[in-house]
Amino acid sequence: MTRLEEYLNTRLANIGLSAAENKRTLYYSGQPKEVPIIGLNERKQAITLPYCDPNGEVATYEYEGRQIPFERLRYMEPQEYEDKDGKKKTMRYSQPPKTGVYTYMTPGIVRRYRLAEKIKTLFIVEGEIKALSGDVLGIPMIGIGGIQNIKDKENNTIDDYIRMIIYRCKPDNVALLFDADLLDVKYSEDKDLATRLQNFCSAVINFMEYMKPFDVDLYFSHIATKYSESAKGLDDLIATLKPKKKTKLVEELNDLITGRKDFINCMALSPGIKYKLEKYFFLDNVANFYENYKTILEDRIFKWKGASYYFDGSKVVRDNLTKAKMFIKVADQYYRKCIVFDDDHDKEHKQPIMKLVRYNEGTVKQEVKDISLIPRYQMFFNEPENTNKYRRIKREVFEGIETVSYNRYNPVYHDIKPGNWKTIESFLRHIFSDTNLAGETMYEFGLDYIQHTFFEPRKKMPVLCFVSKERNTGKSTFLYLMRAIFQENVIVVDSDRLNSQFSSVYSDKLIVGIEEAFVSEKRTEIKEKIKNWATNPNMLMEQKGKDASEIKNYMHIIVCSNNETNFMQIDEGENRYAVLKVGVLEKDDPFIMSKMEKEIGAFLYYLSKREYHYECGESRMGFKPEVYMTESLIRVQERTENKAVKEIKDFIRQSFIDYETVELYYSPKDLAIEINQVGGFTISKSTIIDFLKYDLNIRPEPMMRYDYYVMKADPNTGTIRPEKGGTKTGRPYKFIRKDFIKEE
Repeated sequence: MTRLEEYLNTRLANIGLSAAENKRTLYYSGQPKEVPIIGLNERKQAITLPYCDPNGEVATYEYEGRQIPFERLRYMEPQEYEDKDGKKKTMRYSQPPKTGVYTYMTPGIVRRYRLAEKIKTLFIVEGEIKALSGDVLGIPMIGIGGIQNIKDKENNTIDDYIRMIIYRCKPDNVALLFDADLLDVKYSEDKDLATRLQNFCSAVINFMEYMKPFDVDLYFSHIATKYSESAKGLDDLIATLKPKKKTKLVEELNDLITGRKDFINCMALSPGIKYKLEKYFFLDNVANFYENYKTILEDRIFKWKGASYYFDGSKVVRDNLTKAKMFIKVADQYYRKCIVFDDDHDKEHKQPIMKLVRYNEGTVKQEVKDISLIPRYQMFFNEPENTNKYRRIKREVFEGIETVSYNRYNPVYHDIKPGNWKTIESFLRHIFSDTNLAGETMYEFGLDYIQHTFFEPRKKMPVLCFVSKERNTGKSTFLYLMRAIFQENVIVVDSDRLNSQFSSVYSDKLIVGIEEAFVSEKRTEIKEKIKNWATNPNMLMEQKGKDASEIKNYMHIIVCSNNETNFMQIDEGENRYAVLKVGVLEKDDPFIMSKMEKEIGAFLYYLSKREYHYECGESRMGFKPEVYMTESLIRVQERTENKAVKEIKDFIRQSFIDYETVELYYSPKDLAIEINQVGGFTISKSTIIDFLKYDLNIRPEPMMRYDYYVMKADPNTGTIRPEKGGTKTGRPYKFIRKDFIKEE
């Protein structure tokens, strides 16, 4: 079976047809002939859609004096071409040149027409495949090649095929059915954003005009907009539904109930409906348009019905100035918007990066005559979002107090679509090749980590620590990959930078990568900062010359170090860190980053469809600690353990070995005396109390008499052996052998 045949079978299955059912009877000069409903064109790698008139007679066009059967092609893969201006474009459908507009007749419509069967509602949908999907469900449906293609251009009347059906099958209603994305708007600086909406609105109005000669009720309907990303077309929607839901969909279509239902939105088209349609398509006024699309427009300049507008922090205003729109004012500080491009990774300048540069008021006045026109915001906020739900501006009103805030988080741009991501997969399998204590490779954990960080960036994640004393392991490359995925929301610093009191350079970032990390025991302030950033919901953003302000903290920290066991002190029981040892790359590929950058869209598409491997939300760091508990982490904990803690634990552990008992009792004073007598280390009673209270989380026993032990030498042999020394009265702490010694 060829790829094209596989593609055809997939399309048939989505429509609801088997390969055996893929046939219909068409008439060639009155002679019946069985042909495929959807055929194949191997040469052009496309499926074919033969056309006929309502009576089943094959549709033709004239070519060099001959009548040629008309059909349209649907390419298996979109074809690229250049328009008259030299711009690259793609097309999914094609038909013979200069053949004009044809309306697609489904098998069900032909059957009804030949029998002169009355139709309750005739549906007109854009596209043959969608019409066939509805036809399989028993819905009287025809297909048009575009939203405006419902008229006979020569006579400026309704298409002749539609007229024939109305006269013979006498439908009570005729309904236009559009896709779920009819209200979608994609921002472009040089594009009038009202144009697409106006095209849909005018298609409905023109439909009403062309249908005036007929005594039928008219309706405009579309797939519910909530399906605009998942199943925008009727065929896509039907393919996702189970039988009961399909029945509900058919009922909604046939009932023509106006308003919003589960699957279909419907509007009756009566005289005087034009204003209502314009309002429905947000064409009535620019304020309504902005309010509906503010998550896309944010603070950008946008074109609407030939004029330019922008949101000034309180309302939408016409853009008559050239300078004021370049600035914003947040609280009492002015910022200029500056656009830069990453020439190393974006040579065609398709991904603009906006930087906010602080300006003083005097400098602003030199550029902007009337600074009152500069958009004003009361404060910054930090809200990471990497999907189309991103919003630059947030407006909140409570008890008459309105606050308009400006998001410091930058939008992320990727062309997310199916594709190959084998380079990224190979690299991630390498970088997450370490195993947890259960013997599971950390690859699935790594995918979960990236998936959560991209699609649910507000969730807390463990501090990722990649360690290796070897060179050429890919640790730094992983940070570069994160930078390519999350773009301006990633910063890479060294550990000394974290010691600066000015945190504004990284406090609003989603990912902070720490290169060549080594935090000595003396640099406890850096260790504590990392711990706090990993768990605290808020942090202080400090700028030079400005008061510190509190913002939401969504920081994900990634540490890379050549010190495998002592890059930072990690206490026993600490569950903030996932420490992974990384091996040397088998092959040094100097082009690995450029390969992975090309695969990011496909990788993110895969993650968008992938189910998480591990449950998240099980602890303060999302995953259960055992998911990312590794031998590498344990080695760091053992190597970097606090000296005083280590001495206390070693003494108690050795006491259990020496005295061969299952439980021991010591007071803090007992422990201090015993440890200090051993020599080489001095420890205070208060240090011991803190360790017992905060690290071991135990409390002293009630007043009691307890045994104590001593080591004595046998006077005859000189052998040192343990002996019960007697009893003491006090409030000792009870220690259990299994807590300090793991029996084999």
